[in-house]
Amino acid sequence: MLIPVYLVVFGAFFDTHAQMPVLAPYASAMGATPFLLGLVIGFYSLFNIFGNFTGGILIDKKGWRLPLFLGLTGAALSLLLYALAGNAYHLIIIRAGHGFMGGLLVPAALASLTAGTRVSSFYNRRLAFFGAIIGLAAVTGPLFAGITAGRMGFQFVYYLLALFMAFALLFGLLLLKKQDLQIHSAVSPPISLKWIITRPGLQGALIFALGTMGTTGTLASFLPERAQLLGLDHARTGILFATFAVTAIIIQLLWPGYIKPRLEKNFSGCAIGLSLLCSSLILAALAPTAAWLYTAMVIYGTGFGFSFQGMLGMVMTYSDPAWRGRAIGIFFAAYSLGVAIMPPLSGLIWQHLPAVFPFYTSAAAALLSLIAGNSACSDQPLHRQVRSG
Repeated sequence: MLIPVYLVVFGAFFDTHAQMPVLAPYASAMGATPFLLGLVIGFYSLFNIFGNFTGGILIDKKGWRLPLFLGLTGAALSLLLYALAGNAYHLIIIRAGHGFMGGLLVPAALASLTAGTRVSSFYNRRLAFFGAIIGLAAVTGPLFAGITAGRMGFQFVYYLLALFMAFALLFGLLLLKKQDLQIHSAVSPPISLKWIITRPGLQGALIFALGTMGTTGTLASFLPERAQLLGLDHARTGILFATFAVTAIIIQLLWPGYIKPRLEKNFSGCAIGLSLLCSSLILAALAPTAAWLYTAMVIYGTGFGFSFQGMLGMVMTYSDPAWRGRAIGIFFAAYSLGVAIMPPLSGLIWQHLPAVFPFYTSAAAALLSLIAGNSACSDQPLHRQVRSG
């Protein structure tokens, strides 16, 4: 029954990554000004955060089935509406709805994957495949959309994405049918989101998520610019992204059997990962040739794999099953917030200080995230209580 779950996870990330090469030109073709284009891009992440919070609360109160069904249905309808949009204002509204539904879907998919399973090597393998599936979506999504848009136009991309998500919905319904359908009877404890956020181990994971995804958003936004300065065309720039994603997939597949057993705790994975992310961004900013840029992407993919699996492990270790849904929701909200904040901030600094390429700003943010996350995880009573974290 894991196959339907992984298909749902793949669909949830495939549709967002597939839009990366087509959304901006699609909105521009509808007459979007730079300001409206920014709203089209940013509204997904903004409303995704609200969806993450809502999804986490629903998981704890109703179980993962309701937000999973709502998220799949809403995402499929949203993708169809993209193809039917008449102007940029329509796209802004659709992006908001799509972001909210995606925010419901992703935490529910992770909750369905880990529900009722104790921390073990099998449990860690599930988390590893979760991260690898996300990486696979990051590789195949833009490739699919770029080829399809070039041959059949932007609207056809969204028709196919809606059809694919409809198939994911069918597999999701199969998952709901095969699973034990008894009513979710667990009592959701009356604890606030603020209380969860201030738990030292979870707080560290959230800070690491901000830094990791802030660097990833900056990389996605400005790597094409850096590649162009070195004379790389669009195809070779796409290979750069694929190099990062494939490396991250390999690291996450190796995580449960070969990497994690050699680490003292999940925090070590985050620390190594963020250090590698910081180093790779500086190398990418200074790279004199394309070969150095490809090397930077291998290092970046390695760092991302370490950090992502470390963060997932921390969230699972430092949360209780009774409120784990909210912990997962808050984690993915931090995940989205990093993507929403860091690229425009680093771009603004570059605009006013041309010598400070966005990769430098993002590397500094990754380093600050590592320092702040380490401080948040240094609570001694927590480490005595949960040594495996």
